[in-house]
Amino acid sequence: MGVFSGLEESLEKCIEGFIKDNSGSKIHPVDIAKKLAREMRDGRRVSVRNIYVPNEYTVHLNKSDWESVSHFSALLSRELQEYLRKKAEERKYTLAGPPVVKFSPDENLAGGKIRLESRFSEAPPDEGSALEEEEMEHTQRYLPVKEIIRAGVVPQVYGRLRVDGGPDKGKTFDLTAVSVILGRRADCDVVLNDSSVSRRHARLDFYRGRFTITDLESTNGTRVNGVRINSKALEPEDVISLGTTTCTLRVE
Repeated sequence: MGVFSGLEESLEKCIEGFIKDNSGSKIHPVDIAKKLAREMRDGRRVSVRNIYVPNEYTVHLNKSDWESVSHFSALLSRELQEYLRKKAEERKYTLAGPPVVKFSPDENLAGGKIRLESRFSEAPPDEGSALEEEEMEHTQRYLPVKEIIRAGVVPQVYGRLRVDGGPDKGKTFDLTAVSVILGRRADCDVVLNDSSVSRRHARLDFYRGRFTITDLESTNGTRVNGVRINSKALEPEDVISLGTTTCTLRVE
């Protein structure tokens, strides 16, 4: 029996009650599970020995949907946590700690929509293991140029993003991690000074020699070669539009 089959069987009674009480809702527990699996995959950090993935997840729902789910949220959380544990084991991922799934209302979300946030636990993957702690510190992640210079580190560059239009026109950003967040917020990996760009606008993932871009439910959307996308595998020289900013992807 597959992981999803087991999840569906375990949640059968909850799902039946949920659908019965909320016939107009588009939220389904198995849809949440699938989105959690993608979030876990997209948040992975690769070290020399392990592929680490976030272990703490917050599921944001429209207030009405959240109120419906809250009646069995404890059971649903436990089942989803077990699902993530099995999924990580199946894909040979290392969770940064015991999986935790929480639900939270978001009045800005439309009914039937799901928004996820994930994070790595502050605790090391294996308390008392200096090796594991050291590996977490040396996972492939983005380092600002000033930190690279200060540390004397020469990072691997997977590709470059050249800004062709918008307030940052002329800038080029080195893509030095397997997962890079693009947005207006100062803690993004690629910070764009464009008011039409969302705080966390999109994410670039590098896997097996190829980049994929995923829109992070931005206000103005993400476009590739003029076409609005949710997620899309990219080709070299594809034109990415975020708000009024346009960029060209160059792969090393």
